[in-house]
Amino acid sequence: MKKKGAEPTITEVAELAGVSIATVSRVLNEKGNVRHATVAKVSAAMEHLGYQREEPGAPARKGLIVVVLPNLDNPFYAMIVKGIQVSAKNRGLETLIFVEGNLDGHTRRLTDLLHMVSAGGCILLSPVNDAGTLAAIDRVAPLVQCAEYNENSPLPYVSVDDYTAAKNAVHTLLTRGRKRVALINGPDKYKYARQRYRGYADALLEAGIGVDASLVCKVTEMGFDTSFAVARQLLTARERPDAILAASDMFAAAVVKAASIEGVAIPGDCALIGFDNTYISMVSHPSVAAVNMPQFQLGYMACEVLGDKMQDPSAESRQVLLKTELVLRDSV
Repeated sequence: MKKKGAEPTITEVAELAGVSIATVSRVLNEKGNVRHATVAKVSAAMEHLGYQREEPGAPARKGLIVVVLPNLDNPFYAMIVKGIQVSAKNRGLETLIFVEGNLDGHTRRLTDLLHMVSAGGCILLSPVNDAGTLAAIDRVAPLVQCAEYNENSPLPYVSVDDYTAAKNAVHTLLTRGRKRVALINGPDKYKYARQRYRGYADALLEAGIGVDASLVCKVTEMGFDTSFAVARQLLTARERPDAILAASDMFAAAVVKAASIEGVAIPGDCALIGFDNTYISMVSHPSVAAVNMPQFQLGYMACEVLGDKMQDPSAESRQVLLKTELVLRDSV
């Protein structure tokens, strides 16, 4: 019988059937392994409440893409999301932001969400180092990796050549007479951190300079306070660097503040190049040279690749690397 008043919700169906919302979603979408007895309980609850099942393939069920971010602390993601939203709007798609920093071993939260909202696709900016995890997500909804990608996965991605960008930045510092070039980098779980370290190290080795472990610092938690502590430690060392490559604008801004406090002149005593080229690099004093990451294009292209994949799941996976450029400012 149909329940009087407001239309019944999926939450009410789940409560009456004594199952999770994700289980109801799997029954509705006919996805996943759900026991016959559970399907019967959910069906009985829907009939009792008068819940109207949508027709399979209805446009509304395929019009939502989930964008997964590792955190909200880094302004780098803002323009990427904007690019995604512009492309999505052009294609008649809606976007849902989901913040989940660690998906390796915790895939169920995301796959349950994708089931719950009947997502038509997923754009993943969080790092995933397990190809099996990526495959599990892709089985629920078509997946495109953005910025971060797994080199061992055949799934589509849109990113940049972090290795070459870092190598060119270090080369620029060396050609300006700098000898002790430090690196402030992110955690190794990020593809960008691994590739930027390789570019940094290879540039030094090609110049006949060995990598000094004391000049390589990792920021384990994304945030200004942690970055500032690392920068201050570098600049107060007995043999401080005469140049720093910072793997994000936030790290670079922390260097500018630490240098001001410690009386280190930029670029006189220590040159500085950052990554991303967000507004932070322009409003810092002095303004910071930065590797320009095509953030808007990253998001826009990722959504275009996903949209094409949603239209034709059998199409060949596209793996795209966009170009970067070094924007020189007062810090070098």
